[in-house]
Amino acid sequence: MKQAKFNSLSLYITTLCNFHCLGCCAGTQEKGGMTPEEIFEMGKELGEIKDLFITGGEPTLHKNFKAIMGAIVSSISYERIILATNGYGLMKYMDLMDTFAEIRISHYDEESYVGADHNIGLIEEFKAAYKGSARIVVQHIKMIQNDPNKTGVCGRANNGVASYFKDKIYGCCVAAGMDTGKGINFDKNWRQSAAVDILPCEDCVFAK
Repeated sequence: MKQAKFNSLSLYITTLCNFHCLGCCAGTQEKGGMTPEEIFEMGKELGEIKDLFITGGEPTLHKNFKAIMGAIVSSISYERIILATNGYGLMKYMDLMDTFAEIRISHYDEESYVGADHNIGLIEEFKAAYKGSARIVVQHIKMIQNDPNKTGVCGRANNGVASYFKDKIYGCCVAAGMDTGKGINFDKNWRQSAAVDILPCEDCVFAK
């Protein structure tokens, strides 16, 4: 699969989550998350990027979310920083929300998948309370069951977004959160490494 030039990054700061969505990385990687020191080290090699997505797991569940965000802002050069969240910690960290250019909140309900946690109340509470500068985008999620007959072709592997977790770079925006994602050791040549990373498309609910 030919992959686009990588100019953006999904940063998995934690694998912990309070939801149990199909295909999510929660519970598949080492429990816990990154440290500010690890963020600083990564920042030395990363270089300039376009979009930086803060994700997980649920990123606001990181036990040192404020410290992590401080390390990210001070050590990484980006054009935009975007929070990907289920809304759980938005009210708790209201004072940090203007850090982000965009806050992408995933909405789940029974139509998303059977047994989904319904989080529309969290979303509406935050939208009513937040008066800051970040753009709020509510993404209505429709998760699909893994299809063993799919081709493995996925637009996510061609969108120029790599992913990172615990000193490894991955060749698409979700592989860092998958237990079958192998990744490649991260260094200043991470863009080239991400381009040759073998992706776990056969296990991914987003691959077609």
